[in-house]
Amino acid sequence: MYTRFAKAVLLIILVGLLAGAIFYLAPGFYNKWVVYPEMEKSREELWATYQKPISTIPIPEYTGVMHAHSYWSHDSRGSLKEILKGAKEAGLDFIFFSDHAHSKLDTFPRSFHGLFDGILLESGTESSGEDGGMMINPFKSGVLNWEKPRDSLIREVVGQGGLVTYVHSEKDHDWDNPDYHAMEIYNIHTDLLDEESIIPFLINHLVTGDTYKDWAYRELYDKQESILSNWDGLNQGRKIVGVGAVDAHNNLNIRAQIMENGQVEWVGPNAETISIREPGFLEKILLNEPDEMGWSWKWELDTYFHSFNFVNNHVFSEGFTSEEIKESIKKGNLFIAFEGLAKAKGFQFFAQNKAKELKGILGDSIPVQEVWQLNVISPFPAKYRLIRDGKVIEETNEAYYEFVFPSVNQKGNYRIEADLWLNESWVNWIFTNPIYLY
Repeated sequence: MYTRFAKAVLLIILVGLLAGAIFYLAPGFYNKWVVYPEMEKSREELWATYQKPISTIPIPEYTGVMHAHSYWSHDSRGSLKEILKGAKEAGLDFIFFSDHAHSKLDTFPRSFHGLFDGILLESGTESSGEDGGMMINPFKSGVLNWEKPRDSLIREVVGQGGLVTYVHSEKDHDWDNPDYHAMEIYNIHTDLLDEESIIPFLINHLVTGDTYKDWAYRELYDKQESILSNWDGLNQGRKIVGVGAVDAHNNLNIRAQIMENGQVEWVGPNAETISIREPGFLEKILLNEPDEMGWSWKWELDTYFHSFNFVNNHVFSEGFTSEEIKESIKKGNLFIAFEGLAKAKGFQFFAQNKAKELKGILGDSIPVQEVWQLNVISPFPAKYRLIRDGKVIEETNEAYYEFVFPSVNQKGNYRIEADLWLNESWVNWIFTNPIYLY
């Protein structure tokens, strides 16, 4: 009798484990075998529709990311080699860093700073805590004193030519501060936080592997409606530039490296050491010759490439120096694009007069009487929403390469959202900064 009972209990346990495995793994396998191949096919069909846009904005366009972390941060081990590899694969021109400070006295420049293999790297720092968090790129040698009141520090940095961006805009900030330049209207980490659980995300990556990593990333995406609404409201008072942030760390992973003394260091999430040990049975099975980055084994979720290729800032700048890129960011001469869906280079949002003469571009402030129409040109057919002061005033029903809003006669802040048709649904692709008509 006891034997029968034990067998029954064991059978129930095994069935429960099998059911649990199916419940948790089935969505990942369905994505791998059905959904993601369909997404790949749909994206390839979209890419085939590319048309090189006529260049109406006579200013060079540079693509880059903001809010990246390197080895200087306590929660990353990003090396120059790793970062440059990801940047080149993603086609970046610049990276603005936001490495965590080592102390209240924050010395600059540090980490990576300068031009490396044609890519501009600008050092920066990130605060966190009750102020909600901000990213500072000083653009000068010196020391930031984090002991100072935040408003005093912001005023000092801005007065010396630095760039101040509010990060993690889902948190409370001193939104009424008169000096900061920009805020994140999208951040990958912010998007991750609104998930009910990270477990499905991890399992999905485990099942789908590297082949569909970009689509597994896309599972996180949610339009940040409340942040966009706040941004629109703040722009009623003064210009606040909207930027996209990758918050790249390359730290959601498990990796192993062979140290100089022959021991093996296992590194886990947040770049923390799991263990340092003599090679054993596990190491003999898993470890290979070190790759170009020095890792003998790795399972990575947030590689630099996949973060850098997810959301970019396209900046129109007269020159290719950190200072010139910064000044264009401060003006708002930029749009945000989810680059993994389709490359956005060539997208343009601008204002013209009746004679079809260019009067200004995104980020510019223009007298309303000088503007006759607002124009969009895109390398891919897209669906457009024209938003004035936070409200949609015009929306296309289908996808077009161009969009024109004629007879502009009302003051306000006009911005564009563009969506792409992918796998039978519209997905967010581009968010521009406003054209300010006064």
